[in-house]
Amino acid sequence: MFWKKKKPETEIIRYDSDDLRHTFRYHFKKGRGFPLTFKGKEVIVLDISAQGLSFENQGFQPRDRDAVSFVLDVPHYRGNTLVSSGLSILTIDKESICHCVFEDCPPEQNELLHKYVLEMQKNDLAH
Repeated sequence: MFWKKKKPETEIIRYDSDDLRHTFRYHFKKGRGFPLTFKGKEVIVLDISAQGLSFENQGFQPRDRDAVSFVLDVPHYRGNTLVSSGLSILTIDKESICHCVFEDCPPEQNELLHKYVLEMQKNDLAH
């Protein structure tokens, strides 16, 4: 006689894209983001990831693009921290926040952005 073994019940883990997005994104505390010039206007970065960043809308439209450059203050890193990339607005949400994506970002700068997000998250946890 053969007995069927019951498979152990496990909880199905579902990843909501918004939850996953927040996992690898650093949100600056209010007033702590760094300035960035986009289409001739200075904006303050609200959050950043290796894929993009967000800031408050100042009359921009979805699909607006510009070349941006900024220096990251990466904790525990002694190298070139200049990021130069194209930046394009994907969406503007109902709170008037522009959600942008980096374009033509070289792999070494993409790695720098990953390191920055990780180090900033670690720094927050330590303090």
